Amino acid sequence: MDTNWPQGLSKIFSICRQQNQPFGNRYYGPYDKLLNYCFGTNSFRFFVAPQHLPSELNARDAVDCIVFIVVFNEQCQPMLIAEIKDDGWAGRPDFRLAADEQIRRRYDSMMPECPLPRLWGLSLLGTSLRVYCGDVATGTLQPEYQARPDPNRILPRNFLEGSGIWTFCLRKALIR
Repeated sequence: MDTNWPQGLSKIFSICRQQNQPFGNRYYGPYDKLLNYCFGTNSFRFFVAPQHLPSELNARDAVDCIVFIVVFNEQCQPMLIAEIKDDGWAGRPDFRLAADEQIRRRYDSMMPECPLPRLWGLSLLGTSLRVYCGDVATGTLQPEYQARPDPNRILPRNFLEGSGIWTFCLRKALIR
């Protein structure tokens, strides 16, 4: 873990990650503590609150989204969103794509309420992190969405035609 975090916070994450508890119990406490640490526990300017799933999410999403936390200002406007899922999501490309799509839907519903120029978001798959930044004025979100498969990475239909490395590889594979 990063040595810049307080030792106690690092210890909480380490202990909770090793426990064989339901996922929501395993990570809610440590991330709640982390966000309260970052936004200051001695102030009433911000508060951290778990959120219910938006009604437009389907039943599969409701099961997949274990913890959704929002940091609000004192007027109950979103300042930061965090969606937290199990560690297993980090190793599966299809799960990472689903997590990306899900947090983008959250932005659609929460960005208009943000009083700041930008609404920051965290997609946490266990302790793996992807950071999002929504521009409130334009409604754009970074990083940009990339569908899978990425059209820029799809081979052309005729990639096996003619001479070249593809023909060589295909012939070699057929000979085996």
